[in-house]
Amino acid sequence: MSDPISERALYIIHCLDDISGEMIDKGARFGGSAKRFSVYADHKAYLGETSDPSSPKFIHKIAAGPIESDDKKYMIGSFFIVEATKEEAENFNRNDPFFVNQVWDRITINRWVSPIGIKQVDAEMENGDLTTVQMVVRSKI
Repeated sequence: MSDPISERALYIIHCLDDISGEMIDKGARFGGSAKRFSVYADHKAYLGETSDPSSPKFIHKIAAGPIESDDKKYMIGSFFIVEATKEEAENFNRNDPFFVNQVWDRITINRWVSPIGIKQVDAEMENGDLTTVQMVVRSKI
């Protein structure tokens, strides 16, 4: 019997921000905590590095993006679905600048099973805005 921790699987990484400090209102959408914005560029660079298959930090992301407040004004967390071992998912999370700089207040990492199977998903930026990424299903795997 294989060790479920060391086998590759889908993991959901659900992170909620510490929103106890100053919140920055960006107008209609995508504001967030001052703490989040202080390391936002580093977080985006890390996501880029971990998306490069030639990088030793590469992790296969099925989906990734901000969690939004109900009023759509603020980013209040981050959500990822990754294909990895549990250890790889945990290391990916621990090395994110949002984790290192304590942007996230609560984090859960759980194994996930899709009853409809895995689909190939590609990310497309909307108007070059790094905060708006649309996940597009291309085909079944």
